[in-house]
Amino acid sequence: MTLDVLESKFWAIAAQEAERDMAAHGVDNVHQNKERPNDTDCSDVDGICPLRCDSVDIACYMIDNNGFVLISKQRNDAGRFFGEIDGSVMTTLIRMGMFKRVSLFDYQAMCKMNSHSVSSARPLLSPFYGLASALKWFLSNFLLFLLEFNFCGFWHTEHFADAKASFSVSSAHKKRGDILQPCDTEYPSFVYEPSVKETNSIIKCGRCQKMFVVQQIPDSNLLMLVVQADCDCSKQYPPITMEPKEVKYIL
Repeated sequence: MTLDVLESKFWAIAAQEAERDMAAHGVDNVHQNKERPNDTDCSDVDGICPLRCDSVDIACYMIDNNGFVLISKQRNDAGRFFGEIDGSVMTTLIRMGMFKRVSLFDYQAMCKMNSHSVSSARPLLSPFYGLASALKWFLSNFLLFLLEFNFCGFWHTEHFADAKASFSVSSAHKKRGDILQPCDTEYPSFVYEPSVKETNSIIKCGRCQKMFVVQQIPDSNLLMLVVQADCDCSKQYPPITMEPKEVKYIL
């Protein structure tokens, strides 16, 4: 099934199932089919003027049961975690119990080596330790220089082909932070609670308020989410990321 077919079915289902709830909160008919003409004249409308998802003040999403965006007005939002797009709404949904956080672990991850990591090795308590390390480094590089040095080249340079050394000193001294080592990581996952079919709330963000309505699409694991887009809450609610964190074990 292509994205266009899925999107058309999505808007059709949303128009039938969510119209009643949106009317109660001031965004009636927000799920109307996008193929209909964009009527902005509200002079003949009784009560609340209907809004549409193609309005600049309304953001509409279809997300799955793990909070990932499937359909959005912004094509680049598809595939992203909704918490990264709007941390305020996702935080509120978690507090209201519509989503719950689950910790997952990766026991075969690779992490960058911390240059200031704690080690059980002997610390540099004396300057002699540093002097010994410097001397060891000098001797190792001097021996390497002797091994790579070609004495025969002084006498018969025309009989030898030039070749680049397969080992460079710069590659031997990579930054410690660029080296990867096996580690265990923990990363969050979010799961939809199917007992909550629909909910709505108003988020206070300083001088403005953001209203949103979310409803489950029947016979699916998908959710229809309509958010007021003209209120920025990014300062009060940072994005929720799914970045893994290294697990530190106390031995």
